[in-house]
Amino acid sequence: MGKVWVLDTETKGTGANVVPLEKVQRRPEDAPAPPARAPKRPAGAAPRRPSKPKPEPERTATALPPGHVRKRATGELGKVQAVDAKAGTATVRWLKSGASSTVPLSAISRR
Repeated sequence: MGKVWVLDTETKGTGANVVPLEKVQRRPEDAPAPPARAPKRPAGAAPRRPSKPKPEPERTATALPPGHVRKRATGELGKVQAVDAKAGTATVRWLKSGASSTVPLSAISRR
């Protein structure tokens, strides 16, 4: 009769191996107990104080030059090329990428 093989998953990470059943069955009695871990801080040490939350950085928006707008979602700056009041859109050339796009008037601001 052939050997019975099983998948041994006791290894660390993804390294599982196929081993004979006899090896897996006798491992618990042969293997020593794992060493006890020492605490990271001594028991008599004073408890840590919680750290203070960092204040939010102050954000200020400077006045924009005439004909420039800021994208509300990202804050990107652009220069208005045309406005279609009937459609409620504006054609803007974005300064960072150099691309032009047509955006709703509600998506841009002068602040």
